[in-house]
Amino acid sequence: MEIDVVSLLRDNGMLLLFSVIGFGYLLGNIRVAGIEAGPVIGVLLIGLLCGHFGFRAPDGAATFGFALFIFSVGIQAGPTFFSAFRADGLHYMTLALVVAATAATLALTLATLIGLDYGYGAGLLAGALTSTPTLAGAQDALNSGLATLPEGISAEQASDNVSVGYAITYLFGTIGMIVSVRFVPRLIGLDLPAEAARLARERGLGGTRRFSGTSASMPIIRAYQVAPEFAGKSLAQVAQERGDNRGRALKLRRKGQLMDVDQDMVLQEGDVIAFIAGVRVHNEAQSAGHAEVLDVDLLNYQIRSREIIVTDQRVVGRSLSDLDLPGGYGCFATGLVRASIELPVDANLPLQKGDRLLLSGEEKSLARLAGDIGYVEADVQHTDLATFAFGLIAGTILGLLMISFGNISVGLGSAGGLLIIGIIIGYLGSVMPTFGRVPAPARLVLMELGLMMFMASVGLNAGGGVLNALTSVGPLMILAGVVVTLVPATIGYLFGRYALRMNPALLLGSITGAMTSTPALNVLNEAARSAVPSLGYAGTYTFANVLLTFAGTLMMVLYP
Repeated sequence: MEIDVVSLLRDNGMLLLFSVIGFGYLLGNIRVAGIEAGPVIGVLLIGLLCGHFGFRAPDGAATFGFALFIFSVGIQAGPTFFSAFRADGLHYMTLALVVAATAATLALTLATLIGLDYGYGAGLLAGALTSTPTLAGAQDALNSGLATLPEGISAEQASDNVSVGYAITYLFGTIGMIVSVRFVPRLIGLDLPAEAARLARERGLGGTRRFSGTSASMPIIRAYQVAPEFAGKSLAQVAQERGDNRGRALKLRRKGQLMDVDQDMVLQEGDVIAFIAGVRVHNEAQSAGHAEVLDVDLLNYQIRSREIIVTDQRVVGRSLSDLDLPGGYGCFATGLVRASIELPVDANLPLQKGDRLLLSGEEKSLARLAGDIGYVEADVQHTDLATFAFGLIAGTILGLLMISFGNISVGLGSAGGLLIIGIIIGYLGSVMPTFGRVPAPARLVLMELGLMMFMASVGLNAGGGVLNALTSVGPLMILAGVVVTLVPATIGYLFGRYALRMNPALLLGSITGAMTSTPALNVLNEAARSAVPSLGYAGTYTFANVLLTFAGTLMMVLYP
């Protein structure tokens, strides 16, 4: 049996689409000088290559992928979007706005001065800032009719220009930010590790990804004979006298009987008590002479790990030390993710709504803690596809609405409508866990699938003009991309340093978030020898995704 691969791909749109995605992922994983392009640019490049040889994306694939991606971005941003205004929230939003406005103004100005064809300017902005939402917003402005096409430019040509401009400038957008955060601090005499440590001291943070020592990440249960000096005292009194609240009693055996305990229970000589704490605390207890007892019934517990989503308003703004997780619940925080970014797990770090806390402890204690601060992610296993579907419908309809001012009509477009409805649903889901349930794994799959379908379709449909663009405007586009990558970052740093008075380590992390450059953040954390910059990244990243989506739309509307 002979198989004509070319004909098979031409006749089977689904096979073509997923072939581009699969090979794009493989290409994106290749590292050159320690840097990998990533799946987004890998899929786009494979799509452009196939498009150059005449392959075209199946109808509707780009629109479907775009809707899934933008809507999922909104749902992801929703829980943290409003609570992000606490603490440095106003600084983060202002900084993200300054970077986005500077980049958009530069891209618009350079595209006009160079005389780039319509669409290249939006692609320039999206690629220089490595912002896929900007690309999606620009493409949507064409599809939704918000953009008025210049004479002689078809919608298809304009769409191709956006995609090609993005592909040409994306590479330096990634590498330029990585090189900048790695070497510029040295050139200007900035000691990043010292600045990160200073901020950590000022805010009472450890500046690391975990609590100091091993006691937080390795809770275990041991049973001890109550020492004579503790007899006649309550558990709360013992903890207060010892100044030690790093663990919790779980159960007690008294005269052969097993008993549940609370902090007011008075201990008696001869009691044997099961205690959950970190390794360090148990070592200290044994060194102090407390007799360990092997009691199978008392030790009949299993340590579990659960991811708990913070939703209770009473917890927002409070630190882990305020909550007293080890002493109050016998639970230990081992991870914290905010806006998809891993943050330093520090006792003094204030929590925000939507934070994902990874905790270890005994099952009942974890359940009690989850009831007090939010809910266990594993308990939400099913995706509420009804709310998801109606949310997509509402976002699409909102994007179609237009407001007229004389001869000028203004609307959000599908990108804006889907993003706003997604944010609202994401926020409501953080307040009411039973509403619009989209577990993190499901949301990530939908977002990644939508993004890859969108990028593959964009590459396939734009591939025919990529070589012509590279030979005609490629060098100018690359040079303009360098400017749009570096200048907004520089202005953002100066503004944040001298107007907002931000700590340099936190500020640089905020700039990588405003530029949506996760690879640069990873390099910055290594250079700072701390995860403190991640706090800034998580602060601006949410705002940047929203602002840059609208920036892509505005580029298509405003470009002459």
